[in-house]
Amino acid sequence: MKRVINIFYLLVISATVIFSQQNDFPKLTGPYLGQTPPGMTPELFAPGIVSTGKHEHGSPVFTPDLKEMYWTAIIRHQGVTVARTTFRMKQVDGVWGKPEMPPFAKQFQCCENPFISPDGKRLYFSVSKSLYPLVFELYYVERLGDEWSEPVKLKEPFNNPGAMQWQPTVAKNGSLYFVGYNKNSRSKCGIFCSRYQNGYYLEPILIDEFATDFSPYIAPDESYIIFNSWRDNQLGNGDLYISFKNDNGTWGDAINMGCKINTESEERFPNVSPDGKYLFFNRSQEIPGADPHGPGNGYGDVYWMDAKIIEELRPKNLE
Repeated sequence: MKRVINIFYLLVISATVIFSQQNDFPKLTGPYLGQTPPGMTPELFAPGIVSTGKHEHGSPVFTPDLKEMYWTAIIRHQGVTVARTTFRMKQVDGVWGKPEMPPFAKQFQCCENPFISPDGKRLYFSVSKSLYPLVFELYYVERLGDEWSEPVKLKEPFNNPGAMQWQPTVAKNGSLYFVGYNKNSRSKCGIFCSRYQNGYYLEPILIDEFATDFSPYIAPDESYIIFNSWRDNQLGNGDLYISFKNDNGTWGDAINMGCKINTESEERFPNVSPDGKYLFFNRSQEIPGADPHGPGNGYGDVYWMDAKIIEELRPKNLE
């Protein structure tokens, strides 16, 4: 076991070096690493820097001031997954530093799905103490100056025996949405919501017991939720859907986000930037002629586009 742990830490260090060793690492300034803003057609985000072809397993989340960015990547050694971990980039004196692992991520072999609360005071994430099998639990760290606290495991009503919980996303009022596995649910796996009232979290409720849904993003005001799902009207191997909240507080029908976003490949891990301008997501699509070791090799890359797509899909009666 000690040898396995030592190999893990050696590979984590190696992964950090791989992300950072570019001799000609560009000087990146401005919001979103200084990348040219996209339009209504999704584009690769920061190719060679964030979208690398090394299997990005998520999409970026940002602090409210847009000066820190976090995302997940899978680390492989000789074709075998040895870690699933969170990386970050920070802007200091106007310049973005190279990708690195934040201190809290170095404590786990599997640390993924980072999500920063709208007020920037907490960063939630998923932890599995093992890779085989994956058994996820929900954790968070709290903001302390320009760093984060030690990891804290969420208490009841979360992380109960027999339930696997991961992919957290949080609304401005504190309500916590996540993906959960529960032996008693008809779909086995779906999106749950735990309301935050009077300083306590209420028992999580499964939003749709008849569907299998993953990787939710909840709007800060809970007016809509974007998620990955497998449904009869999907265009490919798992699509992004959006559901808008009705005036009576119920969720409307899931709307396929259409061919601007969804392809024959899988789209998942949606996130909207804190300023509401851009939609980020992950796409596992092979791009013809792409370098087999670079972005577009089909392992999973980060894309972004104008978030106006959300308003285009909003039902007229909810405008």
